[in-house]
Amino acid sequence: MSDKASFSSDQTKPQKSAGEMLTSDIPTLSNNTNNNTTDESAVHNTDTDTLPEYNDRVIYELKPTGRKHTPLLDNYNMNGPKRGHAVIINNESFHWTTGMNKRVGTDVDAQNLKRTFTKLGFKVHKHKDTSCIDLLEILQDMAAKDHTGSDCFVCAILSHGDDGCVYGTDGIIKIRKLVDMFRGDICPSLAGKPKIFIFQACRGTKHEIPVPPAQDVVDGPMADEDDEFHTVVVDSGPTPTLPSASDFLFCYSVAEGYYSHRDTLYGSWYVQDFTSVMNSLVFKEGSESVDFLDVLTAVHRRVSERRVERTMSQSALGKKQMPCFLSMLTKKLYFSKKAK
Repeated sequence: MSDKASFSSDQTKPQKSAGEMLTSDIPTLSNNTNNNTTDESAVHNTDTDTLPEYNDRVIYELKPTGRKHTPLLDNYNMNGPKRGHAVIINNESFHWTTGMNKRVGTDVDAQNLKRTFTKLGFKVHKHKDTSCIDLLEILQDMAAKDHTGSDCFVCAILSHGDDGCVYGTDGIIKIRKLVDMFRGDICPSLAGKPKIFIFQACRGTKHEIPVPPAQDVVDGPMADEDDEFHTVVVDSGPTPTLPSASDFLFCYSVAEGYYSHRDTLYGSWYVQDFTSVMNSLVFKEGSESVDFLDVLTAVHRRVSERRVERTMSQSALGKKQMPCFLSMLTKKLYFSKKAK
């Protein structure tokens, strides 16, 4: 009965407005007319709305903390004994219960990425058609390794995806669960080192449409495609999720909400142009060092100049694609051939 009576009593109390609830617990300030200081009673005086007078003769400064500032534009150390590990997850075929189609052409992507990472000096681990459990175990084993002496870590996932998830061959797994394994507090030997994740997949169900540029220029011609048995198809893909840690770089083949195109003979547009730009800007003899974010910008330009010219879907003809990246890097990242 006492609980019921108490409940009834609460119901009779007048309800506060939203403004009253926001301000009821905020103390107001008042002037102390006897001196220039504000005493405790003035601070807790709720009978006045008067604030202390602003003294424009007083200069307020932050006290020095003694903390040394690092250079604003520093470079990651990429001259360690080892470049590091590169993992390629290449999912082509999926269980029928997932509803995902076969990703024809993905083997070309996997081979192109393996060749590129090998040139950079990575120890490459390539895995084909991994289930969700396999994918977790592969990355758990990689995060548990001692990466001391390694410059960085790379993981490329070629698969279908969904909102904040990627597909194993038998279902979906959250991207955050995969990425968080490599946070500095969980994988300390990679703390402060670049951790690059590349996702080749769609991220929505819309086609990017062509628009005329501000200046009177046109897209250049595409390379000849004489093979009549290949077409451009699309992947299903993830929405980005960010871990609360630094030194991560997420490279997406397409902006959120749009299709990512994959040629069934030559591989995806994004991986094709990524490997091509790396060959031109990083591996070419005599080329100057290029910030990796500039490399990605050049890849974006190359992909944006493409358009669908061969497809089974009439509505996809002429459509475009725009990649993007999300950077949590704290320094500039330069790749070059690793000295043997």
